[in-house]
Amino acid sequence: MIDVVMILGGFEFKISTAQFQTLERRHDQNKAVLKRVGSKSATQHLGTNVGTVKMNGTVLPHWNGGWGQMDRLRAMADSGDAHELVDGFGQSWGRWEIASVVETGSEYFNGAPLKIEFGVTLQEYGGDGGRGVDLLSLGLSIASRLF
Repeated sequence: MIDVVMILGGFEFKISTAQFQTLERRHDQNKAVLKRVGSKSATQHLGTNVGTVKMNGTVLPHWNGGWGQMDRLRAMADSGDAHELVDGFGQSWGRWEIASVVETGSEYFNGAPLKIEFGVTLQEYGGDGGRGVDLLSLGLSIASRLF
């Protein structure tokens, strides 16, 4: 795993496949704001939103790794599955789903891009492990008892 920067499921982000140059990780809080007359608004912590990771990089398909990297990422996204994300140090970041795959081809030769700029956005898998309230299930349960 010497040249591997990150692994998502079975996909290795490395120079010979799709090497990302930037990674942005977001960890946002969900706050409710209550407006009050005559004083500052009050906030209430409702929980943590799912995290996001955005990776941007370049693929040179004619040079190394071939043409299938973006197809593999799109297929993983289409599956809807959550995948284990592991960094180059072997540290697990948990399970993540592919929310979007964006690619821009440039420097075309014989109809094929020699350079592909890509962006992959991951969304943290929000499995609650039995904690929290599933509002949809709760609402359906209540509705089924009423009708």
